[in-house]
Amino acid sequence: MHGAQPQSLLFFAIMSANLVSIILPVLSIVAYLAYKRSFTSYPRLKIITPFQERAVIIGCTTGIGRELALLYAQRRARLILFARREALLNDLKQECLQYYASEPEGGKNLIYVVAGDAINDSDVQRCTQTASSAFGGIDTLILCAGVISVLPFVDLCGLSVTKNPTGISFSVTSVQTPDDPMTAVRRITEVNYHAPVLATRHFLPFLISASRAPNIIVVSSMAGKTGAPTRGIYAGSKHAVHGFFDSLRVEVEQYNVHVGIVCPGTVDTGLRASAVDLRPQEAEAAVHGSTKGKLSPRACAERILRASDAREREVYVPGWYYWMLWMKVASPELLDGFARKKYGY
Repeated sequence: MHGAQPQSLLFFAIMSANLVSIILPVLSIVAYLAYKRSFTSYPRLKIITPFQERAVIIGCTTGIGRELALLYAQRRARLILFARREALLNDLKQECLQYYASEPEGGKNLIYVVAGDAINDSDVQRCTQTASSAFGGIDTLILCAGVISVLPFVDLCGLSVTKNPTGISFSVTSVQTPDDPMTAVRRITEVNYHAPVLATRHFLPFLISASRAPNIIVVSSMAGKTGAPTRGIYAGSKHAVHGFFDSLRVEVEQYNVHVGIVCPGTVDTGLRASAVDLRPQEAEAAVHGSTKGKLSPRACAERILRASDAREREVYVPGWYYWMLWMKVASPELLDGFARKKYGY
């Protein structure tokens, strides 16, 4: 009889763990639906009407940022558009101006473009000065600039791994690579982490002092919540973003500053073609990752706009990605399996 007791305890422990793994996702769905319903009234819009909102979009000439600029223009918001490519910025401004036809001077005094690099301190300061002189401050700072990585870290480091004839061990040889792998690491960290922190540093005083409902909206990625093969240094930079802005949120809540993070899945943009570790001779077609079920930039932008209006804390696009968080706790090995399948690894 005494020998049966440990077996009973083990059975009880296993059943409890299985029950928890089932209950937690169900509770998360219920909590998410309740949370979503609580924001249907968008109280911020009662404080700052859409055409009064002063928004700065960092990184907006392509993809999600570009679609956000057009959505804000449709609302006739006051806009500052910041990106590196001046010609594309001016083209975007002209496209946005069609929505301001009924405004004085066709809305030319409601949209400003600032060409600059998001990692350059003086460029970002010029953007804050433009916002201050044009609008007296801002209500919404949207951080969209970003780059990606697409190589396994072993490949980035120039390592060739082969299985030995025994089948139980491996041999490693170094392959000459044209670039120092740390160059890609530094670049992705500068753009994905340093740049949003830099922009926040310069815009935070204007948000606190000049807005009745200031928002900082960070366009991150699901890679900021869980890693994936071939996306190691990208996921590392996004994890850093989440750590900083989760901490900042707690610090600035006392000043009524809202910090929201949006985490899209794979979006149909050209981001992979300009990956920091994709060498010129390598084709984008050879990049690991699913080409199916990509989100449209417009759908992501629409969800980001709603998240800002509702002052949501953290948003996953599509919404069913919430299951990943519970799987990471309940069965991380299964989540790893999904990641390997998605990225063909």
